[in-house]
Amino acid sequence: MAEMVSLQKQGQSAALAPYLQSLVLPEPEAWFVSRFGDLHCSEKFAWNECMGPRLAMPYGELAKDISGSFALTLSDLIAEGLTNFEAVNYAEDCPGPMHILTDRKLVGTLTTTVTLPGLAQQHEPVYGLWSYSETKETLLAYFVYSAGGFRYLGILHEASVEDYQKRKGSTQSERAATARYLTEDQVEMSPVVIDPAIVRRTVVLRVSLDRDGRVKEASYVRGNEAFKDNAIKSVRKRKFDPPGFGPNGFHPSQLCTNVVAP
Repeated sequence: MAEMVSLQKQGQSAALAPYLQSLVLPEPEAWFVSRFGDLHCSEKFAWNECMGPRLAMPYGELAKDISGSFALTLSDLIAEGLTNFEAVNYAEDCPGPMHILTDRKLVGTLTTTVTLPGLAQQHEPVYGLWSYSETKETLLAYFVYSAGGFRYLGILHEASVEDYQKRKGSTQSERAATARYLTEDQVEMSPVVIDPAIVRRTVVLRVSLDRDGRVKEASYVRGNEAFKDNAIKSVRKRKFDPPGFGPNGFHPSQLCTNVVAP
C-alpha cells in the first residue's frame, strides 16, 4: 500500500498498473468453488446451495473495475490524509486492529456478507485493511492471499437463485467497467490512533460468562505475553452484563475484551 500510495502521488500510472492488476483474483470461479462448493448447480437448488459459482458471478462484475476503482480510491485516501494502514485477519480469534480505535458502524458492516463467515469457518485468512490518520478512519474489505499475492475480494453477496439461473452461460457483459470508491464511510473520530505505549501493554482475551455475568473462563488470544497472567486475573474480578436481552440490547455469553496492564 505504501508503494502504491507513493506511485499514485507521483502520477506514475505505468509503474502503478501492475500493482493494481495484481489485486484481481486469478481464476475466481475455481477459487470460490474450492471454498464454497458447487452443490446442485446443474439442477434446481436451494438458497444456500451452489454458493461458489453464485459468489463468483458478482465478483466477475467487480473484477472489471478493480484497477480503476483502486486507483480512484488511492487518490481519495491521499486527499483525505488516510495513508497509515493496519491489516486485520478476520479469520483469527477476536479480530480487530490494535493501533487504532474503530467505529462500530464500520465494524458492523463486516458481518453483512456470507463471504467472511464462510471463509472464517474454513480458517481461510481474509483481511480488512484499515486506513487512517490522527482523526479519521475508513475501511477497505476484503483481501485474501492467493497465487502468491494479495487479491481484493470486496464485500460480496451471492447472486440470487433467479439471477444465477437467468445469467448462467450468458456471454454478454451486463455493463462496462466503471471505477468507483472501494472504501467504507470515512468516519471522523478524535482520537483515532492509540498511544503505542498502551498497545504494548494491551492483552486481548476471550471470556465466557455465567448466567449472572461472572467470568467462567478467560483465555489469552494475543498481545504482550508478559502481561497475560495478570490480565486474566484482572478480568476474572470483573462482572459483565448478564447474557441475554437487556436495556441496551443483547449481551452475549462469550465475548472478546482488551485488558491494559498498569
